[in-house]
Amino acid sequence: AQAILAQAFCSVPVSACGGFFVPLASRAYTMASEAFVDPEQYTSIVQQGEVFRKQQKWTKPLLIVFVAALAGVAVLVAQGHDWKAQAVRVRGHPEFSSKDATPANPPGEDAAATNPADEKDLSTAPEWTAMHPDPAVLKWLNVSEVKPGGTTCGFLTAPLGTMGVHVDSYPDVKVYFCIKFADTQPAPKGTVFTHCGGPGSLSACGINWGAMAGDGYNHVGMDQRGLGRSLPTFATPNCTVAGSSILDDYEDEEAVRRNLRKIKARAHTCFNDPSFQLPAKNNKSGRDYFNFLQFSGTDEVAEDLDRFRKAIGARKLSLHGISYGSAIAMAYATKFRDHVDKFLLNSPVPPTLSMFQMAWDSAHGQQLQYDNFAAACDSAGAACPLSTTGLGGTGNTLATLMNFIRKGNIQIPLKKEQCDKFFCTSRNPPSISALFLTNLRLGGKQAGNRTEFKIFVNDSYPLYQAAASGDVLKFQSLVVKSGQEYVDKWIAAKEAEKSSQPPEPQGALPVFDENPDTYSKPTKNFVAGQPAYHLLIEQGGVAQTCVWSQSTFDEASNENYYITRWKQAKSTFPNFHLGKSVFLFDSKWSMTYSWPRLTPVSSAASPTTPGIIIGYIYDPNTPYLWAQQAHTAFPLTSLVTSQASKHGMGPEEVDQDCLPILQKYFQEGVQPVDGDLCQAPKPIAWS
Repeated sequence: AQAILAQAFCSVPVSACGGFFVPLASRAYTMASEAFVDPEQYTSIVQQGEVFRKQQKWTKPLLIVFVAALAGVAVLVAQGHDWKAQAVRVRGHPEFSSKDATPANPPGEDAAATNPADEKDLSTAPEWTAMHPDPAVLKWLNVSEVKPGGTTCGFLTAPLGTMGVHVDSYPDVKVYFCIKFADTQPAPKGTVFTHCGGPGSLSACGINWGAMAGDGYNHVGMDQRGLGRSLPTFATPNCTVAGSSILDDYEDEEAVRRNLRKIKARAHTCFNDPSFQLPAKNNKSGRDYFNFLQFSGTDEVAEDLDRFRKAIGARKLSLHGISYGSAIAMAYATKFRDHVDKFLLNSPVPPTLSMFQMAWDSAHGQQLQYDNFAAACDSAGAACPLSTTGLGGTGNTLATLMNFIRKGNIQIPLKKEQCDKFFCTSRNPPSISALFLTNLRLGGKQAGNRTEFKIFVNDSYPLYQAAASGDVLKFQSLVVKSGQEYVDKWIAAKEAEKSSQPPEPQGALPVFDENPDTYSKPTKNFVAGQPAYHLLIEQGGVAQTCVWSQSTFDEASNENYYITRWKQAKSTFPNFHLGKSVFLFDSKWSMTYSWPRLTPVSSAASPTTPGIIIGYIYDPNTPYLWAQQAHTAFPLTSLVTSQASKHGMGPEEVDQDCLPILQKYFQEGVQPVDGDLCQAPKPIAWS
């Protein structure tokens, strides 16, 4: 309501309308809602305004302001503003349905073409296009790939910072952008930017997942600051964690404490790494430096994205943010709301980025997901054997088994070549912790693996029988046998996948040996000119630490306080003693532990940005609560809820009910009714 009235009365953001505006807007909306649905009735508000004045005993000047504001409504009505479509969308009005929806962009028409504010933005550089960008800002590396339907990449030159007294002193950085041009140019539907999340995903993922928007768009991905081919890079030895930061048991307090000390040491060596100390422009003293690790967070990504928009001469960009990518989309819509076309938050992070709260909510989401898995087993009766043990259901039985494994400290012997192809928690002798392997096979940090959970539960019944009989040796041998079989199957599947891939062209160089000055392909895992990138960036969650430390608040810097909160998470979210909930809590909150200088972003919000938010009820990575919070911060969006137990909407079968909603929005501009529900079957079916 306030968003609509702000547009009519102020033509500026709500915050600029004065302190008196919010109560005025709320009361006026209550009085005038029917007039918005039927503009011909708006004149009755003037009469009701007099009653309103007498009831509230407001002064004459405020009444004059109120009536003048209503005159603004009349002007918009006279200009043909579609109040009905907008008002009922905000209110969830029962009269609103998909047939009432007004396309955000009529097919073939740029949504911003009639926006005078955007015309001013283009007046300085009307000649730039995606195929011929502003060369002072953006240069494609291979001009032969710049053609309709082609894919190419290049570097955007950006100042390190934009604010403060040093605005003229910031050095430049390079940001790698990639684009798949629409088959028709200029692209009929504009340009859509997709970010797959992480932090850590790269440009190839953005282009591939962006294809869900369909034809007619230029699809854009990027290697954000510090990642992939963008320079400077986070991939430096000083930003890794000495030794492995992966724990055998995330319920072991001493192991967590040891890891925190490693992370604390890393935080200081990384932050002070000489490669991040960038000299200022025109620096005569040699002592004026800027630390790159205070200028490469989420806000800077949003600013780089807007530089890209200007460089290609676009009035607006469409945004598709997946997981952490939604933080970039929300930051952009908050800072540059006039330049947003389509807006999709796919499994979003919260609009207020408290690192502690995100870790806590994720642990809660993990608990809910595995409770949902266990409930599916319980409802299957005898078809799921762990539900019939007499211990109170699948969850209690799993907790009993995990305590047996933990008490026995069972190690699964492996061969050296298995360690090389899979993973070992010890190299002397080669082995893997049974506790760690159980967590790994059930889904790692990502949303739980439904298929593997079913296999594990079915395989666990003989383990339960051995434990119940008190046969410790048999229990341990079954655990070892099951673990070795899983590792062998995993290696065989990976080798089969590799052999099915088309062979590399004869004489082709590995990507990291390619010439970075000419190589123009989207970045996947390996980076041209940086042979060690993928090893350095993955050791200790370097990308997540460097980006989240520049985007969040609520870090911990005291070990005992951290452990106190860790114990609370451990007791609140027992998670069958798998350790997965407390693992998710620890792995997230520890990312920013003892970071020297946080640079958080402000809470994201825009009262005037329509779009879609997709939330999954059982999503531990980005819990459903965050989708609800994002919807509150962006009230003109429609929240679409999925019953599926997963993270991020994609082309998978379980998303087939929801995917057409997304595609219709991008292709026809039809925003769904707020509250749409995509049904999904039980996460696991036993027969």
